[in-house]
Amino acid sequence: MDREEMKAKIAELANKVNELKAEIKVLGELKSPQELKDAVEYSARGFRAVLFGEKAFRTDIVVFAVSAVVAFCLPVTWCERAVMVYTVFMALVAEIANTAIETVVDRISLERHELSGRAKDIASSLVVVAFIGAGIAWAIILGGLVLSWVHAK
Repeated sequence: MDREEMKAKIAELANKVNELKAEIKVLGELKSPQELKDAVEYSARGFRAVLFGEKAFRTDIVVFAVSAVVAFCLPVTWCERAVMVYTVFMALVAEIANTAIETVVDRISLERHELSGRAKDIASSLVVVAFIGAGIAWAIILGGLVLSWVHAK
């Protein structure tokens, strides 16, 4: 091995050492057990707030539960079933985000303001768009199911 090859190998090893140092640094930044426990408690408190404070979220939970049962009763593939359940689940996530945004806007001020109204409207559109996406996914999957039944006859 000549001098240039040796320099290249040393540079390559130095890069690998730096990559390992970066990975070790990331591992050192992981949350402690107490921080994880606190994070779970904060999340549970937020979930309780949206569950007991938002009628729309409770309605969406019922829609999700019914959708999940229907998805598991249909003769579709596991992948299709997962898409059906996941898309409605994401509508729940959108409802939580909507509630969080509306809560922050109300915390800042209860007075009517064009930007506050716009923020709330945009947050509300999250939920609508999520349900539209779910509807499209369900329509595609159910459409394929209907077509397979039609072609089978």
